[in-house]
Amino acid sequence: MRRFHRQATVKTIVVCLLGALPPFVFAQSSSVSNSAVIDALQKGQFAIALHLSSEALRTTPRSFKLWTLRAVALEHCEQPVQALEAYKHALTLSPDYLPALEGAAQLDYKTQSTQAVPLLRHILVLQPANSTAHAMLGVLEYRQADYSNAAQDLAAADQVLGSQPSSLMAYAICLARLDRVPEAIVRLQQLLALRPLDADARFDLALLQWRADKSAEALVTMQPLLDAHSIETRGPRLAAAIHEANNETPQAVELLRAAILANPDESANYVDFATLSFAHNSFTVGIDILNRGIARIPNAASLYMARGVLYGQNGDFEKAIADFEQAHRLDPASSMSATAEGIAQSQRHNHEAALDDFRRQVREHPQDAYAYYLLAEGLSWSPPEAKAEVDSGAKQDSISTSVTQAITAARRAIELDPHLVQADNLLASLYLQVDQPDEAVNACRAALKLNPKDQQAVYSLILALRKTGQKDEIKGLVQTLTDLRKADQTGNSQKARYGRLVEAP
Repeated sequence: MRRFHRQATVKTIVVCLLGALPPFVFAQSSSVSNSAVIDALQKGQFAIALHLSSEALRTTPRSFKLWTLRAVALEHCEQPVQALEAYKHALTLSPDYLPALEGAAQLDYKTQSTQAVPLLRHILVLQPANSTAHAMLGVLEYRQADYSNAAQDLAAADQVLGSQPSSLMAYAICLARLDRVPEAIVRLQQLLALRPLDADARFDLALLQWRADKSAEALVTMQPLLDAHSIETRGPRLAAAIHEANNETPQAVELLRAAILANPDESANYVDFATLSFAHNSFTVGIDILNRGIARIPNAASLYMARGVLYGQNGDFEKAIADFEQAHRLDPASSMSATAEGIAQSQRHNHEAALDDFRRQVREHPQDAYAYYLLAEGLSWSPPEAKAEVDSGAKQDSISTSVTQAITAARRAIELDPHLVQADNLLASLYLQVDQPDEAVNACRAALKLNPKDQQAVYSLILALRKTGQKDEIKGLVQTLTDLRKADQTGNSQKARYGRLVEAP
């Protein structure tokens, strides 16, 4: 996100201060110091302004205006931490002082700190029409996945969004999350008019146009990405999905072949080709393509998962089960279903910050089953670098402890809401990670009792039964899984399956 232009610039702060001072104060020594600090700031002599503010505060330590001027000087002397402290000290002396509110909010906003949120809301109490404050608040709410409030604030900031492309992207994503797709399309078109080379905006616009049943428009939108001949292949893959949904399979096949050639190290290219093969009962063709992918990217769990499905549909159940087990070994968190909400938030933002937020939600809402589920999910996830660096007992112990805590949280979620099928699925995956297959079987059966078509539960049950030696069911479960995958290859499911919008930076 590009930084917003501050309303509380040096000039505006100076104007505010001068306008607030009655004429007689210039005869007093402390006010002369105020004036000297202001003069130094206006001249860009920030080190001098900082020195003068220190001298002035010796005689008037409770002057919130001097503290604000000092904060401005500190900020321009590249001391943002001290500047923020000075702004906030000014606010302890005068909580409604607008220049200090704006300065503190801007500094917190630059570091993406949620502490900017109450400051911005305070500004909007004082200035309800402050477009910049609405825009900044909207972006922060978007980052917290508070899409409803974010959309309201970004709408109120409409007059400044035209010069803030990243804010337009955030606004469009909020509208899409709220199922206000036509409005989101308008915003992305506005963004593309500002930045026609913005590949993220172009991709998202095409994706939403397709979801709005405007396939022809989506393909026109996508064309510049297809013409770019980039190794970044999400554009051809999306275009292929659109063509396939329009029963234009040859065009889809050609696009996916081109994607594989352009970037043979991108596993999604092979998975999409395999999905297309699956939809048209060309199982052997799909397996051949996945074999090529696995030869090139041998540690891609998604390739084994996709090949296992094709083997299952082709009747090679032992090979299917072997591939499912290999996918699980490579990535214990691998799933037949889309990434869940909480984990997505953890990955988009700081994982530790997300965990802190989930723990806070549990403390504040101890009877909220979904809060416990999100905490369990966050605890179950480790950043890729942590998984890659498990070369010491301490690191392994840390991850094991997180999984144990995740199991506790997931079980609590199920106690509070026995119908929370996501928690059953997560619990099954966690039990598999700690080698408790009997418990995993129970969790899978609980999930399937709630939703007999739950692909994740069927997949985990196959793995768990294999570990317990109960093999009688497995062949039927593999067939069930492949049948469910087959039923999923409809136009609307394809749109949902294809992927998420690109997140705003």
